[in-house]
Amino acid sequence: MYSTEGIVLKKLDIGEADTLYGIYTRDYGKIRALAHGIRKEEAKLRGHLEVLSLSGIGFVVGRAGEKLIAANLMRFWPQVRSREHTVRLATEIARDVDTQCFPGEKDESVWELLLATFAALDRDDFSDDEAQSFLTDFRGRLREHLGYGASEEEEIV
Repeated sequence: MYSTEGIVLKKLDIGEADTLYGIYTRDYGKIRALAHGIRKEEAKLRGHLEVLSLSGIGFVVGRAGEKLIAANLMRFWPQVRSREHTVRLATEIARDVDTQCFPGEKDESVWELLLATFAALDRDDFSDDEAQSFLTDFRGRLREHLGYGASEEEEIV
């Protein structure tokens, strides 16, 4: 069993009660992990794997990939969800990380960037112009952390 912290980037419902999650983890980079039966009312993981939240997770690796067996919601970032434009920003950021990072490649700098970005989204209120600038800055810094060139944008934190 592997244990780590992870930010839930996305989820995809499969079948009657299963869900496949895309999670960026501290120790293993991006993973895709299946949670069996999570949509059942009595499921123990239910409520601990919310998209755009930080959770402690436990998983095992089998022939079909990672399978979630434990989860504990650690940080929900409520202010992110309280404003429509920050939900959009957080969703764009999660999608960028999900599409640009390969599964199983740990990157501490991307993890720290993602944590700092969600903390800033939860802490600050942005105008529409500031929100676009924030997203542009994040994308430049993500490219830099992934090795695609230096960013000339300002820091988000």
